[in-house]
Amino acid sequence: MSATDHDVFRDPARYDRQDPRRTAAQIARRAGDDLPRLVGHLLARGRQAAVDELSGALGTGPAHTEELLQALTHACPPLTGAEAVAVVLAAAGTRTVFGYPGTSELAVCDAIDRTTGMEMVNGRGDKESAFMAAGAGMLRPGLAAAVLHGARGLTNAAGAVADARRNELGTVYVVGLPSTGSAAFLPPHGEDNLLPAVGEFTDWWWQAPAVPEEPAAARAAATAFVARLREACRRVQQPPHRPVLFGIPQDVAEQRWIPVSALADPPTAPARALPDPDQVKAAVGALAAADRPVILVDDYALRFEGVRAGLDQVGRALGAPVLQVRYRRGPMLFERLRTEEVSGFAGWLNPYSDAHNELLERCDLLVTVEDRNIYPRVVGPLPDCPKIALNTDPAKVLKNGYLTPGDLLVRAEPGATLLRMAELLERGGVRRAPWYGPEVAETARFTPEPAADHVERARQDITAAIAGLLTGWRKPVLVDDSQMFGGLLSEGYDRFPRGLRVFGGHGGFVGGGIPLATGLAVADPTADVLCTLGDQAFTNSFQGLVAAVQQRARITYLVCNNGRSVSLTKQAAASGPDWFGSGRRPFLHNVDDFDYCRLARSLGLTATAVEVPVGAPQPEVSAAVARLSEELERVAAADGPSLLELRLPSEPAAWRGIWVTQGFETQRKVTV
Repeated sequence: MSATDHDVFRDPARYDRQDPRRTAAQIARRAGDDLPRLVGHLLARGRQAAVDELSGALGTGPAHTEELLQALTHACPPLTGAEAVAVVLAAAGTRTVFGYPGTSELAVCDAIDRTTGMEMVNGRGDKESAFMAAGAGMLRPGLAAAVLHGARGLTNAAGAVADARRNELGTVYVVGLPSTGSAAFLPPHGEDNLLPAVGEFTDWWWQAPAVPEEPAAARAAATAFVARLREACRRVQQPPHRPVLFGIPQDVAEQRWIPVSALADPPTAPARALPDPDQVKAAVGALAAADRPVILVDDYALRFEGVRAGLDQVGRALGAPVLQVRYRRGPMLFERLRTEEVSGFAGWLNPYSDAHNELLERCDLLVTVEDRNIYPRVVGPLPDCPKIALNTDPAKVLKNGYLTPGDLLVRAEPGATLLRMAELLERGGVRRAPWYGPEVAETARFTPEPAADHVERARQDITAAIAGLLTGWRKPVLVDDSQMFGGLLSEGYDRFPRGLRVFGGHGGFVGGGIPLATGLAVADPTADVLCTLGDQAFTNSFQGLVAAVQQRARITYLVCNNGRSVSLTKQAAASGPDWFGSGRRPFLHNVDDFDYCRLARSLGLTATAVEVPVGAPQPEVSAAVARLSEELERVAAADGPSLLELRLPSEPAAWRGIWVTQGFETQRKVTV
């Protein structure tokens, strides 16, 4: 919503549209105390945007509107620091702000709550609010922000800030700090070097100084304040997307000191990371000269527009296989390519597959796309052949150590880069048949630890039931905060509907899923959100359900209760034969008599439980899966948030083949 959606403009016919000064006076009288925020909201996208918006609302010509805006600007009292924060965030596209306020940022929360087109949501926790703001930006970075309370809030939310950075979720965290006059005494919400310390988890932070007493210095400080706030908003919207911290002391927030004219210059648009033409030509030359190229994609790439089409076109031109990094322990469910989108997609890179290892042995050019975790422990040894890396964050490639001085690193958005490469390859007449055989795709799911056939069928049926729910949704989004359960679902990924967006936990924060998914559901009501959870993730984050109930969010939480930490029990067994008594001692077990459904119902969610006896005779499993499908549809149709507890066995046979206990760095080096 825009500033002209304010009540002041509901009936433009009441205004004298002949005399701009008279019109300005009428608007000022009607706006009352809201005038600074109204004019600030108008100007926050720049003077010309304000003229266009006013002209459209009032039906006045450009010259009349220019004079009207000048009169409003002249008559308008200064903004408070809090009001400036609100209108700049609104102009940047932020629609929802989460917070769990204290005294220092109460003015900021009030200003946001009063701003047309914005909603101030009580996240019922500092960590929860930080996660919710990050989750809201999954589909559109910057859609939401969070207001955090000084040391108490920011230290509590530090894990969420770090997780947002690792998952590359762009959001602005506004941190309310002690007044500049009391900060030196370290009140409870103050801490020495708070923003610099927590700022290590972000790419950028800024802390507003005290307001200068001298008028010229105060005007310069106001200009700097607005510039830094706009920079914060711009940074979260450009790749690689990261959170930022913007600190505002209480007195800076509450004092009227920022003239609305400080907003008159238009904000700088977020920068796109477009490819360097010379680098693209060099990369295309190397691709055209290669006989056996392989393309390896990390799931971060799938967030960029044009990536799928670009991969398809480049792969077709080169006859190259496209593989994707697979995560085999910790969080394991992430968005994945499909053959309907990329014809050369051959599945996850599988270090267990002889066909995949032979493919790498024969590869004479490896192209990595938006690499974050392509290192030996995750993917096994890479071939000693020339390489091209397409990446918005070169540091992430360089840390993985596979590029040599002769290799090419193209810093650019992968979608635009791949499409440009495809265009140049087509112009050059490059079109080859696939150089690899069908065995590459056929062995993508090979495992040396296969589950029994009846167990595999049960697991696939569970995935199919969940996929059935997602297929009926218009804009399905799956947010995963599980480990073993995510691994189970990833094995049946082909059953999921095309167009499904999947966000897993690259930060490994067990307990972020509920508030991340809740933030998305609250800030983007058009999204149909399913949050899959492990039992440990639920117990570490159910506080986030409170805001979901409060906002009547359309979201379903699916909790896998398998009785214990099956992943750590398996890891412990591989590490020591009698660790935790081979699972007999209760340290890794779930809490006795902890009732997920009863807790959810007590908070106001619709909740039910279904048990699927994986490993039991097929008729029992089929009947249980049918009930799972029915109950999923029922709870998902509830008015407001809902929860389904899926009870699965903890026996190792039910989870065989999921979670590898050792990395792939010990495999033999692939030499070309």
